[in-house]
Amino acid sequence: MTLPISAKSPPVDKIGLIAILVGTAIIAWSGVLVRFLDVGPLAGAAWRMGLAVPALALWARLVSGRRVGLAEPVAFAFPLVLAGLAFAADVGFFHIALTGTKVANASFIGNLAPILTVAGGALFFTEHPPPRVWFALALALCGSWVMAGMAAPSKLGYGDIFALCAAFSYAAYLLVIKRVRTTLDGPTATLWSAAVSAIALAIAAVLRGEILWPHSALGWTIVVLLGVVSHAMGQGLTSVAIGRVPVGLVALVILAQPPFSALLAWLVLGETMIPLQMAGGAVILAAVFLARPK
Repeated sequence: MTLPISAKSPPVDKIGLIAILVGTAIIAWSGVLVRFLDVGPLAGAAWRMGLAVPALALWARLVSGRRVGLAEPVAFAFPLVLAGLAFAADVGFFHIALTGTKVANASFIGNLAPILTVAGGALFFTEHPPPRVWFALALALCGSWVMAGMAAPSKLGYGDIFALCAAFSYAAYLLVIKRVRTTLDGPTATLWSAAVSAIALAIAAVLRGEILWPHSALGWTIVVLLGVVSHAMGQGLTSVAIGRVPVGLVALVILAQPPFSALLAWLVLGETMIPLQMAGGAVILAAVFLARPK
């Protein structure tokens, strides 16, 4: 069943553009931070969502000037639950993926999400990007393939399969949030979807028998950074942007995340980056520049 949406795409504005740029830069750290978790991958994802809720509630209250109530979220219960489950699947799959593949490879496969988002925007939101945007998306995907060592899809491991599932889930999340943002502000939409995600991920972590509680100062620091910074700030700003700019532009900026994630993984984790991978990252950034708003 197709969700009812507005046929008119919001204009590109400076606030929306800044929000997606800053949000993407913040989220780029997620892959590196996840490597330092001392709990299970799904438990880490549950902490990430749960700790984001108080920060998002404070942000939503500051934006609206009043206490966050239930009236508006109840009116959007189905899409918010759907968004929460989609993001739970995205984060859960991505955290598991990082236990079986490199950050660069997981990020490459995750680059399918922006492609799927633009296609979904054209299908459900009647947003039809110009040909140069589609060309830029294809160019960026090629750059991602080069950056990942040109191994996928011929050498897909279990981590890569989970990364592919995460890509589909994140695309669904962005499209549902696009629908919700026609009425709710970004922090409120992110808040309630995060609450649903936290519950779903906590249940999944318990069923998998994972270690649930961080047992070191570093472990607690990592889950707080993932929750308050990566999700509350990073995804909150992405939600702000997706309500103000076309979904195609959001997808294109998100494409710049893998090069920065791989660079951070090289600097912090020591993951090797050969010149060919650096060239692939440069191709992605060139594609984003090519499709920038005129």
